[in-house]
Amino acid sequence: ADPVPASLWQHWLAAHTTLTQVAGWHPPPPAAHDALPLPDFVFSALPLGSGVSSRRRVLRHGVTLLTLAAMVALCSSAWQNRQLLHRVAFDIRQYHSVAMTDYSPKAQAVAVLHRDAGLLDEGYRNGEPLRLGLGLYRGERLRPPLLAAIKSYIPPPPPPPAPPAPKTVRLDSLSLFDVGKFTLNAGSTKMLVTALIDIKAKPGWLIVVAGHTDITGDAQANHILSLKRAEALRDWMLSTSDVSPTCFAVQGYGATRPIADNDTPDGRALNRRVEISLVPQADACQGPDVKTASQDESDVSTQEMEK
Repeated sequence: ADPVPASLWQHWLAAHTTLTQVAGWHPPPPAAHDALPLPDFVFSALPLGSGVSSRRRVLRHGVTLLTLAAMVALCSSAWQNRQLLHRVAFDIRQYHSVAMTDYSPKAQAVAVLHRDAGLLDEGYRNGEPLRLGLGLYRGERLRPPLLAAIKSYIPPPPPPPAPPAPKTVRLDSLSLFDVGKFTLNAGSTKMLVTALIDIKAKPGWLIVVAGHTDITGDAQANHILSLKRAEALRDWMLSTSDVSPTCFAVQGYGATRPIADNDTPDGRALNRRVEISLVPQADACQGPDVKTASQDESDVSTQEMEK
């Protein structure tokens, strides 16, 4: 008798031998879609796959993004530290390339070093900047050479002191000349001796004698009168001293250079004067036995004698 169709034996035999027909056994033909089925025994040898949950997938993506962010941060910090190193090294080289006697560029170079030192000191006090951190900060290695360069700076010498104000002596005009005259009064000798002492204290300097008047009278006559009075004062000094005539320069200005208001009697009295100025010009006059003063002296001693 024919075996019972689709019995357990047939299923077992087909599963272990993949035979669909055996002598004495004729199972029904399989359907078209069941032809050549895969052997079931292969399934047991296949590797078992483990499914990835959504939570684990999100965790993997997070770790990947965190790793990429850390790599970007490290690269950025390395680049920033490299820029800092190059900038400070360039500033130090630039400072050393400028001569110490070139005061203005040297001061600018040391000012740049002070700014760099300020940035490094801020990192030293408050901690390294975040953009330079992550274990790559090299500011501490830059501070010693930077501070050594700043310490080597020698500031320019202070400017020379300002020359003292010109010394001015004003004398009463009646003590020198009579009104409208250019002959020295006899009582003016004492005042002129005092002026001559100051002149001899500056041997070799140019002695400029300038006469001035007020606006009273004719302008041309005032100009001639001022010149004559200056010449009279020069002649007196030549006759009472050993100063060389080449040391004198005589000028007459008339009323062209007032020092006070000519509308008042007091102002006109101040404008009637004879000025004696000592100019530090070493080659102006060279007497036979007179040692010339140095040209480096910058002060000018001026004595004014009112007419």
